[in-house]
Amino acid sequence: MTADFFAGLERLYTSYVESFRNADGVLPEMIGLKLRHTRGVVDNAALIAEGEGWSSEDAFMGRAGALLHDTGRYSQWQEFGTFQDSKSVDHAQRGVEVITREGWLSGLTAAERKMVLAAVAVHNRKELPDGLDAKTAAQAHLVRDADKLDILRVFETAVADGMLNRNPEMAWELRMDGPPSPDVLQAVAAGVSIDYAQVKSLADFILIQVGWLPCGFHYNTALRLAAERKALEFRESFLTERCGHDVFEACFSRVRRRMSMRLAATEAVGY
Repeated sequence: MTADFFAGLERLYTSYVESFRNADGVLPEMIGLKLRHTRGVVDNAALIAEGEGWSSEDAFMGRAGALLHDTGRYSQWQEFGTFQDSKSVDHAQRGVEVITREGWLSGLTAAERKMVLAAVAVHNRKELPDGLDAKTAAQAHLVRDADKLDILRVFETAVADGMLNRNPEMAWELRMDGPPSPDVLQAVAAGVSIDYAQVKSLADFILIQVGWLPCGFHYNTALRLAAERKALEFRESFLTERCGHDVFEACFSRVRRRMSMRLAATEAVGY
């Protein structure tokens, strides 16, 4: 993919989002949130690709997947008033449908179109499905890492400017107070997958993000960026202020140690 194609794709995407403005010309707050998120994911994808030494062509392909990953969110919000897939539609699949209908990727080869659409289709799954070829899997991992990095930023910004309180939808409309579920806390401390059925509170929701930090990023560059942005420190401070230091001390200590070990290993091999 070339820089010119990507620039044209950005114009098409922006024009599509503009169509969701209200009659008074205002972009709904949650639609604007997703547009800013998308721009952050694109920026993160570029940083990760550069850090991993990708070619320009592959990097632009990754940025295209990042740009398009949440295409389905706009009509999802307009139609259902929620970003919760369980209460509406699979936004990734909706995105693939919109992208295909609009023909945004028609200038690419069939193989390139398939790769970008696959990255969009699987970006919201807990794990990548089996059977992806190595290059498609690499692109999908890039989009997933870039997405997680900006989700971390979105949450921090929403806390700072009050948007989280105005829009509890951002945290799945979970209970905003109370301690974490013991099973969720234990899973994060152990570095194992969280059963989302056990997520009951804002504390649990934040712990999902904490769990990404030591083992949820595929690329070392993504983990380094999360560490440089002090994602762990923000969440530790936020949770301990609400629930007390003793509740989280052991969990965060183990997460911090695993992060440090991985970062040290990547530095040792020159990443």
